[in-house]
Amino acid sequence: MIKINLLGDALSQGGGKKSDRAEPAQIYGEGEGGGRPGLPIAGIIVGLLFASIGGVYYIFLNNEVQRAETRKADLERQRDELKKFIDLEKTFREKKEMLAKKEEIMQGLRKNQQLPVHFLEELANSLPDDVWFREITQRGMSINIKGEARSFEAINLFYSRLQSRTRWFKNINYPGAERKGNNLEFSLSFDLQNPA
Repeated sequence: MIKINLLGDALSQGGGKKSDRAEPAQIYGEGEGGGRPGLPIAGIIVGLLFASIGGVYYIFLNNEVQRAETRKADLERQRDELKKFIDLEKTFREKKEMLAKKEEIMQGLRKNQQLPVHFLEELANSLPDDVWFREITQRGMSINIKGEARSFEAINLFYSRLQSRTRWFKNINYPGAERKGNNLEFSLSFDLQNPA
């Protein structure tokens, strides 16, 4: 900012100080005693400081990106090297699951293989002398029996014996019997359970 003293000549001519010569207008610069000379320099320094901090931060981020890309390339290379082992492990896992299923099926078959033997043994132990079977059908674990007996007491005895063997037989249904000649025809159904 420049200051110009325009009153210097007017004061000297108008009755203030009379001097022989006219003083030229004085210009005051912002030198040593005037204004704020450090303000533009401080702004430049602060700007340079921010620019340098930004540059350092940019270089830091750039190095981090390069490190991350290098690590990614290394990991991809390792993955490619280990891919055959990963595929081999996947194959072994599938074979293991398949063998576990086969073993489970074999155990189930072994367990179910003994079931008919125990079923027939328990059925024979429950059968009174005056009762015999004409037909036995099985659907899953459900058994239907059609038979004949000499009396209602024999059928009821057979029914009560089946109910007492809850380890093998459940949901026993006895709808009734009807007379056919000298004998009684009956039907009976129940669910077979395999005790563990």
